[in-house]
Amino acid sequence: MNTQAQQQKLLIGAKAMSKGFGYAYTGTKGHLMGVIGSLPEDPDILLRNGWKELSRPEAKAHGHRKFEEEATGLLIEFDEETPGAPGFRGANHYHILNPDATDYDAWNLDKDGNPVPRHSTPSHILPEKKKK
Repeated sequence: MNTQAQQQKLLIGAKAMSKGFGYAYTGTKGHLMGVIGSLPEDPDILLRNGWKELSRPEAKAHGHRKFEEEATGLLIEFDEETPGAPGFRGANHYHILNPDATDYDAWNLDKDGNPVPRHSTPSHILPEKKKK
């Protein structure tokens, strides 16, 4: 008899399937959507939530940071805003790296978890703003 966990497909690259604090199993698209929907404005919060920082020092000094969710191997990049810059350079944003990418045409995932080209508009994911 198959359990619901066995029926759900793991994301490629996922290291484990376990139930996290949310309602989706770690390593599933539901889990990915939960991650995307809760990306913080301050990337240091990721560290407090168990993510590992992989940033190179010179990149971090210029506002580019990289993180890994150790339970799944999911990689995300954070780009700090440049005040006064146009478009996405003027806003804090994330990029979710596609674990199945074989070329730049599907390098990232969009806000819905679909593959998109590197540096494309949909590859830029804005963090959730806290409601006051």
